[in-house]
Amino acid sequence: MCEDSQHISEIVSRCKEVNPDLCVSVKIRILNNVERTIDLAQAIEKAGASFITIHARTIKERNVTPHFEYVEAVKKSVSIPVIYNGGVYSPDDIEPALTKTGADGVMCAQGLLNNPALFAGYSETPKRCVQDWVNIAITYGTTFVTFKHHLVFMLENVLPKHEKKIFNNLSTFAGTLDYLENNYGIVYQNILPGNGS
Repeated sequence: MCEDSQHISEIVSRCKEVNPDLCVSVKIRILNNVERTIDLAQAIEKAGASFITIHARTIKERNVTPHFEYVEAVKKSVSIPVIYNGGVYSPDDIEPALTKTGADGVMCAQGLLNNPALFAGYSETPKRCVQDWVNIAITYGTTFVTFKHHLVFMLENVLPKHEKKIFNNLSTFAGTLDYLENNYGIVYQNILPGNGS
């Protein structure tokens, strides 16, 4: 669906028909050339999107330098706000991305998955974030796959290589919770962050 401008436009248009005051945003990846990417963004704008977020890599690209020029070209071709996404792993990555693209804002995804406290000044996920995630996930019945998936991201820069192998092979809530308690003193508490109860 990523390249199907008609389908995407129909979805946006329908959302706006149901509620004209609804803020509708669309996140896309760049296409294989800048002209097609611009055409897609313009179709999304014409359909009524409030803003567009552009990941500056194609669907097939991973860990390559983002294509800032694509986002810059889209920004110049539409009148709705454009949000840049791709390769933002620290607060220091924001200003260069804005400068290179002219975007109205920046979306950070992978950097925050790896460290939810990134913008609080932490260089790696603090233990408190892991504790909060355990409490939230267990309290609200998060599936094991999602629970573990987020922990793998959060502990990516915390666990030594040999510990990652052990942690990544854990396959149950009980085993994962035992690991966290034995290695980090993290124990499930039926206390949600911010409410103290």
